[in-house]
Amino acid sequence: MSSFLEEFLRNPGVVGSLVPSSRELTEQVMAPIDFARARCIVEYGPGTGVFTDVLLQRRRADTALVLVEVNRRFCRQLQQRYAGQPRVHVIHGSADQTADYLARLGLTGTVDYVVCGLPFSSLPRRLGWRILEHTRQLLRPQGQLILFQYSLRNQRVFERLFQPRGHAHVLLNLPPAHVLTYAPRAEALPARLAARHDEAA
Repeated sequence: MSSFLEEFLRNPGVVGSLVPSSRELTEQVMAPIDFARARCIVEYGPGTGVFTDVLLQRRRADTALVLVEVNRRFCRQLQQRYAGQPRVHVIHGSADQTADYLARLGLTGTVDYVVCGLPFSSLPRRLGWRILEHTRQLLRPQGQLILFQYSLRNQRVFERLFQPRGHAHVLLNLPPAHVLTYAPRAEALPARLAARHDEAA
């Protein structure tokens, strides 16, 4: 936990939380995933590997797991931790470049799930939008984006690009978190339609 705290203090806009996620939050993030059919799972910002460990335990042996981590220190730790694990790819890079990483791995068009805990409330707005739009195009039509966030302030933005499929509020986490499950829209909603959709909900 000391390395997690150290990286948070160094760059809170990227790490997003003082402590790793709880078991309760981890279970809610895993709940939407159909591990029996998943061919490729992408995780943005795996950090110290709290979710990654469970993904590894539950995935099929032939399911590819692609970890995209922008923090160089976390990336090195993950590479050491999962060295020798079949079909696990640890990449130091940005989530909005994931399609390029997948192309190099021969995994284009295979993404069933994206697990993401990036702190959209503190990311630059343009970068956040690029990551979300990139993810919408990355996912298979029946794929899902599983987001965990500490506030709902960006929910309207998420719903311009994705259709809501589920929402769980996890109180047993520090801080309490929301797990939002989405399916990709065929096309992004204009801002005015997204606002109406949000009001109707």
